Amino acid sequence: MIDPATDRVLITGAAGAIGTALRNGLRAGWANLRLTDARPIQNPANNEEAIIADVSDRAAVEKLMVGVKAVVHLTGVGGEYTLEDLFRVNARGVFGVFEAARLAGVERIVYASSNHAFGCYPITENVHPGLPPRPDSLYGAFKVFGETMLRAYFDRHGIRSVSMRIGTYRTLPIDQRSLATWLSPGDVARLVDASLRHPDPGALIVNGYSANTRIKTHDPNWGFLGYQPLDNAEDHVEMLRAKGVDVDGPWEWLEHGGHHARAPERKPR
Repeated sequence: MIDPATDRVLITGAAGAIGTALRNGLRAGWANLRLTDARPIQNPANNEEAIIADVSDRAAVEKLMVGVKAVVHLTGVGGEYTLEDLFRVNARGVFGVFEAARLAGVERIVYASSNHAFGCYPITENVHPGLPPRPDSLYGAFKVFGETMLRAYFDRHGIRSVSMRIGTYRTLPIDQRSLATWLSPGDVARLVDASLRHPDPGALIVNGYSANTRIKTHDPNWGFLGYQPLDNAEDHVEMLRAKGVDVDGPWEWLEHGGHHARAPERKPR
């Protein structure tokens, strides 16, 4: 059990968009937050300790883990990245954080995985976290790597974890697909809060979405976790329609991963 009144929680990637939303949602209920990012972290509150560090620096990561009971690992490269950076941060960095957490006696890890871990499933298939992964890219494959490591760390070392297969994190939905996959700033904080507070999640995988009317997944493990999303992308349909987004026609994508499932893999550069 992680105690929000006494236990220290480390958040990696705390300067990013999700990290910022998470700080806003957690700081009132969690007394000891340690924040880290390779970039400066703006305006830390009295209960937030900010440390600049790179997750690929193993010595720095080990120092971050001192006195930590739970880790929320958000750091990762996405969007415009080189394959070398993808491996350095999303594979080697994940191993470094998880192994340093194990050596420090951390009891809980909450991991920012991705719906690209199952992105090659046809959109007509009502997928759920119990199905085998079908990553739609190397990005998705490295997210599966993190999930698999956490399974091993639970079975071998008893570290409880929640892997959040995050969909489209934005302030508002941005396209037709995000009407199914949107995760709002408020709901990402609710999801992480539930992941930290659950007494024994085992090595759980959950879909990281808001309560969207058009959600395409089945049995996302929310009931077991106690996650209760409050936002719904459907509330923003008129906004998207006004921007010219086709929200009424047939579904645009053939797979759950959207365009990722059919995009050519990047070349190293």
